Amino acid sequence: MPAANPTVVASSPSSLPAKSAPNKSGNSHRVGSTKMSPEALIAIIVGDALVLVLVSLLLYCYFWRNFSTKMRQGKGGSKLLETEKIVYSSSAYSSAQPGYERGRMVFFEGVKRFELEDLLRASAEMLGKGGFGTAYKAVLDDGNVVAVKRLKDAQIGGKTQFEQHMAVLGRLSHPNIVSLRAYYFAREEKLLVYDYMPNGSLFWVLHGNRGPGRTPLDWTTRLKIAAGAARGLAFIHSSCSPLKLTHGNIKSTNILLDKTGNARVSDFGLSVFVPPPPATSSAPRSCGYRAPETLDGRKLTQKSDVYAFGVLLLELLTGKCPSAVDNGGSGGGYGGLVDLPRWVQSVVREEWTAEVFDLELMRYKDIEEEMVGLLQIAMACTAASPDQRPKMSQVVKMIDEIRGVAGSPSHEAGFESTSESPSLSEDTYGASQ
Repeated sequence: MPAANPTVVASSPSSLPAKSAPNKSGNSHRVGSTKMSPEALIAIIVGDALVLVLVSLLLYCYFWRNFSTKMRQGKGGSKLLETEKIVYSSSAYSSAQPGYERGRMVFFEGVKRFELEDLLRASAEMLGKGGFGTAYKAVLDDGNVVAVKRLKDAQIGGKTQFEQHMAVLGRLSHPNIVSLRAYYFAREEKLLVYDYMPNGSLFWVLHGNRGPGRTPLDWTTRLKIAAGAARGLAFIHSSCSPLKLTHGNIKSTNILLDKTGNARVSDFGLSVFVPPPPATSSAPRSCGYRAPETLDGRKLTQKSDVYAFGVLLLELLTGKCPSAVDNGGSGGGYGGLVDLPRWVQSVVREEWTAEVFDLELMRYKDIEEEMVGLLQIAMACTAASPDQRPKMSQVVKMIDEIRGVAGSPSHEAGFESTSESPSLSEDTYGASQ
């Protein structure tokens, strides 16, 4: 009696024993299984699905981490998704270092004092990066909120020069400027402390969240912001007349809004610390809206401020970013920006003035005359020749005429002098912020 063929079992526990089949000679042989049980098939499918889910989860975590990092770095002017600490290098203040000289916080009159260590302990949110460094919103332990600018890419001649210039800026107090409240100077660290403005910048309210669900910036508010910014800049120009102070960095991100919606000019007086442009460039990296005469490296002046303010008015009227205007390939760009004044002039020259204005303004009635009036002011400010541009005090009067607001004597007086001992501005330091 022939011995039975042994059964061979595959290494997989879910495999079935192979079946024998007779060959032509009548002898049987073993053949590998070609069928699979339903349980095994289900197990394989479930396993593949789990692997797919795991890979998808890993990819999601990877890309979300990168996205969060970009948001924390302030890309696109966005705020941080989570709170982070201001990172100040404490090694710069170590008494063990040769030539050590500890810096100190210097406050201007009427400001509540705090120490550098209070800033180091404060939770901070990055507000944005500019040509002079990074700005943070800092919440102190006592609940007060301040804005801190950490100067980085600034060319500072020395401690004495820095302190003298800060003393001038710290004296300036006006309802339409962001007051400098304190500063810190050390060899490796320069900090400026300002009032914190809770309602962001003109750039954000004008350009942010355009699309469904957006609340447009109405004409009355735009005109109010233009008037406030003009007053702030006129005050800077008229303060300390012998020095002929300039702003040097006028742009919509430097026009901030306080808790009542008033425009406040920020970042003024720092243009003196702008390093010279690289040999391959004729303009600094961050210089606001550049006047044509400054593109060859000439000094910034009050007239170049007027030009930049004119571009700001055009931005309010058109709703367009100067860097995002379609110039039709005509080569009107300069300094990395498209020439918004040249674009507007070309449209007006073709007698298509209505095409200039922001479509979001078309819903309001009986404002055409006011818009054209502000457009004429903007075009006067952006005249190619500096001598043809008006002074900022004149711009204030022209905007007030459009608004039907008579010039206040107190405001006019404010253009000619500055307080020797400034008090707090209308927003009490740290209140409701």
